[in-house]
Amino acid sequence: MDLVLDWRSQAKSAKDWTTSDRIRDALADAGIEVKDTKDGVTWKLTK
Repeated sequence: MDLVLDWRSQAKSAKDWTTSDRIRDALADAGIEVKDTKDGVTWKLTK
């Protein structure tokens, strides 16, 4: 999970919003909710 979130973070840093959104959406489809907070990224299982 850390690796996937790191890829998403790198995409966001590069302003590659398409990739960042695709990663978030794929995780959501897999039942994982990702939230960006001021303290970093959190995630939880939703299914």
